[in-house]
Amino acid sequence: MDCGAGHLVCGLLSSDKAGRLQLEKLALDAFNPDASLEEEWTSMIAQALADTARREKFSGAAAVGLPGHHILGKFIKIPTVDVSKRAKIVQFEAQQNIPYSLDEVIWDYEVVSEQGLDLELMLAAAKTEVVEGACAALTSSKLSVVSVTPSSVAVTRCFRYNYPEITGTAIIADIGARSTNLIFVDADRFFVRTIPLAGNTLTQAIADEIKNDFTHAESLKVQILNGESDLPEASPIRLAVRHAVASFISKLHLELTRSIVNYRRQSGTEQPVALYLTGGGSVLADLPGQLQEKLKMPVEPLDPFRRVGIGSGAGQAAALAPVLASLIGLALPPARGRKVLNLLPPAIASKLAFRKRQPMLIAAAALVAASLLPLVVQSSRTLAAARSQVGEVNKGILPLQVVQSKLKENLEALEQAKAEIAAVQSLSESKNNWINFFSDLQDRLVKVEDVWLESLQVLRSGPADAAAGGLFGAEPVPTEPQLDANGNPLKPVLRLQVSGRLLDRNNPVSRVSPDSYERVKTLLASFVDSQFISAVEKESFDANTPGILRFDFILVIDPARPL
Repeated sequence: MDCGAGHLVCGLLSSDKAGRLQLEKLALDAFNPDASLEEEWTSMIAQALADTARREKFSGAAAVGLPGHHILGKFIKIPTVDVSKRAKIVQFEAQQNIPYSLDEVIWDYEVVSEQGLDLELMLAAAKTEVVEGACAALTSSKLSVVSVTPSSVAVTRCFRYNYPEITGTAIIADIGARSTNLIFVDADRFFVRTIPLAGNTLTQAIADEIKNDFTHAESLKVQILNGESDLPEASPIRLAVRHAVASFISKLHLELTRSIVNYRRQSGTEQPVALYLTGGGSVLADLPGQLQEKLKMPVEPLDPFRRVGIGSGAGQAAALAPVLASLIGLALPPARGRKVLNLLPPAIASKLAFRKRQPMLIAAAALVAASLLPLVVQSSRTLAAARSQVGEVNKGILPLQVVQSKLKENLEALEQAKAEIAAVQSLSESKNNWINFFSDLQDRLVKVEDVWLESLQVLRSGPADAAAGGLFGAEPVPTEPQLDANGNPLKPVLRLQVSGRLLDRNNPVSRVSPDSYERVKTLLASFVDSQFISAVEKESFDANTPGILRFDFILVIDPARPL
């Protein structure tokens, strides 16, 4: 059962004696939650899981996949130590890398690579309420959840199963509704980067251009891209869709290029041999061709049924192939001999472990019962007298039990109210300002052309002039908190120190031209028009590199639109 940001796809899979998988049954439910309300997605996916399980009469063991926007993933390295000592080291790393209390999340890790003196791991965490909500919906439908896996890990397993002949590094772009997983797969390791650029980004761009709401823009997007719209070719809506698609492909190309450069720098691998597209957002007709032209590498759709059969009960599987890679991966076993990731809630994991031990425990209990049988016969009269006494005691305890039950109900109501208040506070404080800010920043860079950023550093304490001047300035030294007229501490103004470069195509081997300075100054001036930025400070330039103008500046975030 693969849970997406806007859909749920469920499949029943079997395997023959040779281990070949076959999809026997398939069901897909689509929904459209408000992207700003996380609890709305949780309730919708739980309801869809329960409804689908009952409607399709699914039963038995269930593997659940969670989408990228609900997974916090980190790749870390630890020293290669004995397995008995590894748990404490990983626990410490989880506390350092997961920005939540470990009591608020369900987390686990998977061994990615065991080469050399270091052990490379993938840490993954999800909010407890998200995982437990999905598991509770399936448990109520008489399904036994045995694993909860990030969709990126499942897609990786699907790729390795269907493309065993691929050598070198391959990239998989799993483009969903809320996020895109960029997965780098080598022979013995993998790496995942999740970016907030996906189908909803395209829809929002259309909605902004035609000045309409998100839901209506989504409907128009689907109709036009599927060839179901009667609008004329020159209509403003079709033009808005074309503009949005072109912008989306351009941004995805930039993210892929940046990710490839960073991955090669960190891993020391060669240039990737191919890019495979999957996910609902990968069906754009122009996407493979344009990415192949821009990236100079083969680009093709990922086929989840390359080595997987399709049964008579899943006739629509071929048409839905772009959204089924994660589903197939959930049914595949992980690589043998390595610790694998499973975000199953501890309570359910304990029940599964207990079920595995049940036959042995039943046999042991039978032996104990047989050995105690003589004592049971001898003590029957004593037991009858004790039961009489217990009955008298229970009569006195009954009023206290009523009070205790009422107290427990009141405590549960209090905890529920606290949870609702915390959820509302978190919602009002979070929103999507970071995502919108980065989108705005990207748009302004694209307009200038031939310009990119090398670093963006958050300066949360101290005034802007505390930062070291020039390129790649150090973090500011913390200062005493400022107070308002009433003596209350003021919320510090957030500043972002940004460093980047501009390519002077007309002067590749000499000092940059004055036109390059004007282009960078135009870029800096445009930031003042942003709804997130109140000022630009400490601009500095470095033209010592032929054909490259390096620049450094500080963006002052508007307190009215905090990040």
